[in-house]
Order: sequence, then C-alpha cells, then structure tokens
Amino acid sequence: GENVGVMLPNSVGAIVTFFALQAFGRVPAMLNFSVGAASLVSACQTAKIKTVLTSRRFIEMGRLEALVEGISAHAKIVYLEDVRAGIGFGDKLFGLFADPARVHEKQKIGPNDPALVLFTSGSEGLPKGVVLSHANIMSNIVQLSSRVDFNAQDIVFNCLPMFHSFGLTGGTLLPILSGVKTFLYPSPLHYRIVPELVYSANATIMFGTDTFLNGYARMA
Repeated sequence: GENVGVMLPNSVGAIVTFFALQAFGRVPAMLNFSVGAASLVSACQTAKIKTVLTSRRFIEMGRLEALVEGISAHAKIVYLEDVRAGIGFGDKLFGLFADPARVHEKQKIGPNDPALVLFTSGSEGLPKGVVLSHANIMSNIVQLSSRVDFNAQDIVFNCLPMFHSFGLTGGTLLPILSGVKTFLYPSPLHYRIVPELVYSANATIMFGTDTFLNGYARMA
C-alpha cells in the first residue's frame, strides 16, 4: 500500500488515523515533527510520501507552520479537521459495516507485508526509514507482553511520542490491542505535569526512558 505520512501528537485522533490507514491497506509513516523541516522533507522523500495527515490545531499550538511550509512543497498536506467536516451519514454507515479483512484479502496483504514506517532520529545524518511488517509489530507486542505483567484492570500512561518505536509499540499498540485502558499525553518533556497526570489518571503502568523517568521522580 501507499506510504502516508502521519504528523500528529499522542491523541485519540492519532490512534483513529493509524488504524484507519491500516484498515484500508495504507502504510502509516510516523513523522518526527521535532527534527526540523530539512529532516522531515528528507523522510518524506525517502519513504516516497505523497500525502501527510496532520491537524490545524496541532500545527497552531505547536507553532509548526514552518514545517508544514517545507513539507508542502514535496507532499500534499491533509488536515483532519477538513476530513471530519466532509464525513456524512453514508460514510459513517460504510465505516460501520466495512470489513478491513476483506480489503486486505482483496489487496493480498499478508503478515510479512509493510505495516508501518518509522524513522531514525537523524543523529548520524539524515533520518533513515525503517519498514516494519505486520508480523514484526505483533511479535514485538507478544515479546513485550511476556515481560510486562499487566491485565485488564491496569491503566497505562504513555507520553512517549508515537513516532518513537517504544512509544508506538509498547506504550500504544500493546495496551490497546490487549484491551487495557490507555491514557495518552502529547509530550514527555513536561516533568512537573506528567507525575500529576499519572496520579490523577490512577495509572498503574508507565512507559518511559531513564532520562524521562528520573526527571519525573525528581518532580513528583
């Protein structure tokens, strides 16, 4: 399927967009909006991305207009607000009764076909694309579930971005596909706010890196 850029923060909208693309045989390419316009343009060119899905509100709140301007010369920018405004009753009925499995069967999509594109941070040059298959993702989830003790009564708090491999597979897909309630927060850098939200959400599992977790511990 076609690679489609996704430039969204951790949110319900990002989850819906991710699974909607999967349902219709597209391959989400999770764009790291923190790396700058040149790196994003390179990522789009590397993955042959012709369309990028994002949100006007997100762009405005994140002051990312320069990124959008840089990308728009190489890919079409589609705002989810416009997509939502164009969804009618017939579209909702179609979505209700559509069968993604039939779409995948028609397009001959199998476990080893591309399911996702992630990008390296670009610390050693321009970002490199990493293609993961459906089998790759599910094997990662199964491996994590064998090491993380959780059940349906747990609440996961994830502030690692979805363009981060651990933030997507561990912090997002693992709990959602396992039926575990998940609280998404858009930034791991808010060291004072995150501990308060973890407490108020009554979260029992949190994903993070050593640096972030140490920062939260100091502020908690």
